[in-house]
Amino acid sequence: KDFLHGNLKLGGTQSGRLSSNSPNLTNLPAHGGMGKLVKSCIVAPDGWLFAGADFSALEERIGAILSNDPNRIKVYTDGYDGHSLRAQTYFADQMPDIDPTNVDSINSIADKYPELRRQSKAPTFALQYMGTAHTLHKRAGFPIEQAQQIEKAFKELYKVSEDFNRQNKTLMEDNGHVECAFGLKLRTPIISKCVLGNSSTPYEADKEARSANNAITQSWGMLLNRAMNATNDRIEASGYSSYILPCNMIHDAGYFLVKHEARYIQFLNDVLIQEMQWNDDDLIRSTDVPMAASLELGKSWDTLVPLHNHAPQREISDIFPRSST
Repeated sequence: KDFLHGNLKLGGTQSGRLSSNSPNLTNLPAHGGMGKLVKSCIVAPDGWLFAGADFSALEERIGAILSNDPNRIKVYTDGYDGHSLRAQTYFADQMPDIDPTNVDSINSIADKYPELRRQSKAPTFALQYMGTAHTLHKRAGFPIEQAQQIEKAFKELYKVSEDFNRQNKTLMEDNGHVECAFGLKLRTPIISKCVLGNSSTPYEADKEARSANNAITQSWGMLLNRAMNATNDRIEASGYSSYILPCNMIHDAGYFLVKHEARYIQFLNDVLIQEMQWNDDDLIRSTDVPMAASLELGKSWDTLVPLHNHAPQREISDIFPRSST
C-alpha cells in the first residue's frame, strides 16, 4: 500500500484553520470528474474503512449566532430552506405565486422553481464573503442591473448581519484588530490608519476589512481542531487507539481510518459527533442554532455512505457488513 504523509501546519491562514503542504492535503479537488477521480485513489487497507465527518453548514450557523440575525436564525427555528428563502428574495418577480411570509410556500420553490433556487447559490456565496454586484456581474454572469438588484435584496434580507459587519469594521478602526474564535486576534493595521466607507479609502484597506470580517466566522473552523483533539483523547482513553486512526482534517471535516468492526465504528460515530456538536463557548452557545455533523464511511473516499447519529451496532452491521470488504 502507498501512503501520503502531508504536513498539517498551525500557521499559514488568517482564520486559524490548519494549512497543509508536501503535499497539500487540505486543497484536494472535491467536486466534478477530477474530484471523484482523486477521491477514488484514497482507499482503506484490508479490514478497515475510511470515515469522514463534516460539520453541517458551519459558517452559516456561526454567522447566524454571532450576528443574531433573525432571518438567518429562522432557517433553524422555523424550518425554512435557506436556498429557497434567498431565491425568493432575489427573484420574487419571477415567482408571483410564492408567499414570502409562509414557510411551506417558500420551501415549495425547491419543486416549483428548482432552476431559480440553483441560480441563487452563486450570488449568496459571493455576497456572504463580502462580494458586490460587480462580483456577481464579472464572476457569475448576471447583467449589472440584475446584479445590483440581487445585492440590494441580499443586504435587505440580512440587514442585521450587515450591521454586525459594520460594527466589526469600527472595531478594526479603533483597535487595529478583530477577535476571532478562541481568543485569536487578527491584526488589521491598514484599516486602523484609514477611514473606511468613502471614495478616498485605499483599496488595500477595503480588502483587509473584507478578509477580516470573513475570518471572524471562518475562524470557528477551529471547532474541528477542538473536536479532533477531544475525540483522539477519548479514543486513547478507551484503548481503541490501534483501531481508530485520525488521518486528516480538511476545512470543516475530519477523517479517520477505522477497523471494520461494528463496536469501533459505533464508538467513533458516537464520540466524534458528540464532540463536533460541542458549543460550550459563550460566543456560540445557542439552543436555536446548534452545531450539527454526521459520519460517512466506505472502502474508498468516493464511496462513502452516511450513518445515522447514535446508530446501534446492529444497524452498523447491516449497512457495513464485514463480507463487503
